[in-house]
Amino acid sequence: MAATLPLLVSALKTHYSPLTLLFSVTRSPRNLSFLFKPPPLRRRRFGRNLSAAAISTSAVQQQQRSSSTEATNSESQNASVPTFQQAIQRLQEYWASVGCAIMQCSNTEVGAGTMNPLTYLRVLGPEPWNVAYVEPSIRPDDSRYGENPNRLQRHTQFQVILKPDPGNSQDLFIRSLSALGIDVNAHDIRFVEDNWESPVLGAWGLGWEIWMDGMEITQFTYFQQGVDHFKKIRYADGITYGELFLENEKEMSAYYLEHASVDHVQKHFDFSEEEARSLLSLDLPIPAYDQLLKTSHAFNILDSRGFVGVTERARYFGRMRSLARQCAQLWLKTRESLEHPLGVVSESVNLVCPKELLETAIEKVHDDPRLFVLEIGTEEMPPQDVVNASQQLKDLVLQLLNKQRLNHGEVQVFGTPRRLVVCVESLCKKQTANEVEVRGPPVSKAFDQQGNPTKAAEGFCRRYDVPLDSLFKKGDGKTEYVYAQVKEPARLALEVLSEDVPGIVGKISFPKSMRWNSQVMFSRPIRWIMALHGNVVVPFTFSGILSGNLSYGLRNTPSATVLVESAESYVDVIRNAGISIEIEDRKKTILERSNALAKSVNGNIVVRESLLNEVINLVEAPVPILGKFKESFLELPEDLLTMEKLGTMLDKMIRVENMVTKLSLDLGINENMLQIVQDAASLAMSDLSTAVVTEFTSLSGIMARHYALRDGFSEQIADALLEITLPRFSGDVLPKTDAGTVLSVADRLDSLVGLFAAGCQPSSTNDPFGLRRISYGLVQIMIEKDKNLDLARALVLAADVQPIKVDADMIKDVHQFVTRRLEQFLVDKGISPEVVRSVLAERANLPCLAAKTANKMEALSRGELFPKVVEAYSRPTRIVRGKVVDPAVEVDESAFETVEERALWNAFLSVNNKIHPGIDVDDFVEISALLVQPLEDFFNNVFVMVEEERIRKNRLALLKKIADLPRGIADLSILPGF
Repeated sequence: MAATLPLLVSALKTHYSPLTLLFSVTRSPRNLSFLFKPPPLRRRRFGRNLSAAAISTSAVQQQQRSSSTEATNSESQNASVPTFQQAIQRLQEYWASVGCAIMQCSNTEVGAGTMNPLTYLRVLGPEPWNVAYVEPSIRPDDSRYGENPNRLQRHTQFQVILKPDPGNSQDLFIRSLSALGIDVNAHDIRFVEDNWESPVLGAWGLGWEIWMDGMEITQFTYFQQGVDHFKKIRYADGITYGELFLENEKEMSAYYLEHASVDHVQKHFDFSEEEARSLLSLDLPIPAYDQLLKTSHAFNILDSRGFVGVTERARYFGRMRSLARQCAQLWLKTRESLEHPLGVVSESVNLVCPKELLETAIEKVHDDPRLFVLEIGTEEMPPQDVVNASQQLKDLVLQLLNKQRLNHGEVQVFGTPRRLVVCVESLCKKQTANEVEVRGPPVSKAFDQQGNPTKAAEGFCRRYDVPLDSLFKKGDGKTEYVYAQVKEPARLALEVLSEDVPGIVGKISFPKSMRWNSQVMFSRPIRWIMALHGNVVVPFTFSGILSGNLSYGLRNTPSATVLVESAESYVDVIRNAGISIEIEDRKKTILERSNALAKSVNGNIVVRESLLNEVINLVEAPVPILGKFKESFLELPEDLLTMEKLGTMLDKMIRVENMVTKLSLDLGINENMLQIVQDAASLAMSDLSTAVVTEFTSLSGIMARHYALRDGFSEQIADALLEITLPRFSGDVLPKTDAGTVLSVADRLDSLVGLFAAGCQPSSTNDPFGLRRISYGLVQIMIEKDKNLDLARALVLAADVQPIKVDADMIKDVHQFVTRRLEQFLVDKGISPEVVRSVLAERANLPCLAAKTANKMEALSRGELFPKVVEAYSRPTRIVRGKVVDPAVEVDESAFETVEERALWNAFLSVNNKIHPGIDVDDFVEISALLVQPLEDFFNNVFVMVEEERIRKNRLALLKKIADLPRGIADLSILPGF
């Protein structure tokens, strides 16, 4: 992971104010880095009411009230805020005071401070490394000509690396805020899960967003300046950030977004990549990594110019990832050859619980059953981990108590972001008595021939402290053994818990865990453990931490440490510390107070259960507050390469444009709509290169409609541009217009055929291009929009416009793939799988007709006639199956010998004349009823397999023609009872 982290960060499109705080901790010599970084700014539409509620922490509520009262004079407030320059100086002074070397920025463009070799290479290996530095970070894709108040192509990060983990990294970070002049006791500072991963890079990590008063910390730093635009930030006394850098933003934005030569930049990428590989071959990892940084910057420029899409991004990332891995491996090899000149971080030593502590605790054990409380204190865990781990803890504790014969009362669990708690009511003093039957040696070895006990028997008795005369014999299969009734000692509950609790804590699993300094796998580092049985500490160690009777209150309270004198007092002590440990209590508080606040401004809270369940496990003491934002933030519309072998998104758009005319006719679209379809196709997907859609991909289509209307195109064309993206997921709305339907179908056909031909078929576990979703949407459109499209013909149409060869076998593969989605769609609608497969065996090429047929057949299967018809067709089908019957052979009426033969032939002719392609299945069944009685009479009176060849072949030919009647409608042999 460490070998690819910086490149991932460089690819993120985050919203930064000019100064960003990044804080990384290398937890152990295993070189796992953790990044404290601000997440992308997420804008949400709150509706017409401009008041918005946020969840704060009770510990700072009073301070915030007094602060808001005092902050009336904006000039005096601004004067107390450090300038940009002072902020950097204070951070450098602070981190130097805690042992960090203050270093300089990289000498080439980087997308993030993490890409600087001071982080990327130095966090690798066993050497200690504590460093802080300022890093101007270049994000071409964030270019906004200096017009956006908080988006810049060049922003400044402050990066900190601590290796190994000092154990109090969060506290050190909070103190750095104090160094900036922030009163941490007057603000709600929180560490919120920010796990990230990149399948492309094969990288992932665990960390936090750092919130202050409900906002990302860097946004708070920006707003503390009391300005509405980055250019107004005071860089130093007498000069603003804009006066220094605004022109730079304008010119670099023009370069990145308009004038950068794609051909030249691509050549720069290729050259730097080639140079890096050459340097690697010369065992020079540092200059090789410098060239890698140049490839990364070149990639970012290409991305800003709109020349990089999902699949091309994967190819570029693969090339950079390969270089990154080689640089990292060579760096480690080089440092090892130098014998790690900075020293080696010592392996962590796990504490062992001193025997004296257990002996002292045993002396204090009380006789009566008492409450047992275990609290596992951690750094902030992800919300879902709190829920899952709490339930696991309860299950594991119950298993332990039952296994160890410890009588108890109710078991309850509680969870917050910083603690997992289990409470066991009335836990007994010691185990219940128990006798077990223990098997000893075989009788032949336990006694000699005279019946005297041998040394084996005596040893068995000594081991279990039982007399010889208590032994008894018992057969076990063919061998007889001696047995003894052994009394198990009733150990103190405190002893059992001291031994076994570490084991159950270690069994708690998480979707994503990492090894921390103690090499223990857990969601986040464990910082304290409290374990009490009554008023006695249950002593043990886990993750290098010794259990005790100390807990911790809210992080930013004056007295964070809390003494818990007895288990019975735990809940009251924790509540008095301001913490709500019960999940339901936090939920109730949030709902009641939020609704009250909303009511006070004539608003209402729209509760999303998933969001509420997340929020209740983000805070230990929730306090909803009411806030406002400017109405101007609501002034938004309401609502690029694909695959290397397939060309650009422009190429894809042209392919769609070339398909829509024929496809419109095949879909039965009115010819008057053709021009609208063609005009819309020429604009399709053009919004993908815009900054809005690049940043918020879910707005694709929505923005296309908006741009089309603003450019004067008709509502019909604008609607079609939106509807090309529909449906986006199962159950989503479908295109309403004919033009939108054509574009959506064409786009999906092109993606399916092109990506299959390019070798991008989904596997059983991986569907990177979402082809299952694409084909499911295609099926949904054809069925629910009642478009009886010939699928095979449509796939050939899509194949004809592809830039790569698509052979017949590939088209067949795509057809089968779509058919499987069609089958899934129909089964999801409640149609039996047998009926669906029966219909698709004959009508899969016409999905809309297949759906109608399956629906009607499902209803018919519950009637009386349908089973009779199925049975009637089953007999001729079974007879001709496996036999060579030439379908070209005509039935010879002169060869009929019986009345039944002629009657069946006449019935066949009557039925055959009424069956036509596309016939409704209910009509087919009704018509086929004419065959039921003639077939029964035929099989009752006529022997088919007679010796005379002419007669036999004629009868087989007749039955073959009858068996073939359902062709093109359904394969009845798949149905039950056939």
